[in-house]
Amino acid sequence: SLRRQRQMCIRDRKYIWGAVSRVIAFRAVSLFSMHLATRVDRFLMKLTGGHLRLSFVIPVLLLFCRGAKTNKVREVPLLFVPNGDMPLLIGSNAGGAKDPDWCHNLRAHPNVSCIISGKKEEFRAQELVGEERREAWKLAVEIYPGYLSYERRLRRLIPIFKLFPL
Repeated sequence: SLRRQRQMCIRDRKYIWGAVSRVIAFRAVSLFSMHLATRVDRFLMKLTGGHLRLSFVIPVLLLFCRGAKTNKVREVPLLFVPNGDMPLLIGSNAGGAKDPDWCHNLRAHPNVSCIISGKKEEFRAQELVGEERREAWKLAVEIYPGYLSYERRLRRLIPIFKLFPL
């Protein structure tokens, strides 16, 4: 049946993405792919209003936030976890020892805008803690299983931000 075929396709895609994410989660591969995708995606997403990006397999948004120290607008393409109309941002920094700069920026200036699927929207970021963070982490790992590899090699807690529509 068509429904069974669709379920098999979704299962196969999850399996393939799970395998790819484990490879991407290796430190050297993470850093290379993060820097390449960030540069290419920032350009492509700005040029096409968020419709085209190198990271076509995973959900990516273009975050516009103010620098914590400079107050200048920063543009950061980020993998995000779809969560209804409240996307989740995971501060893994590809398994790096420190939180990414955009985390510090959101803590200092929580009002942000994002281009998601070609639409620019305004949000207020809130860092999650406790049970809400644990539930968000489960969703994040479903989208990108490589987060588990990052978590194992870190001494810091990976921050998670929920974006609330304004």
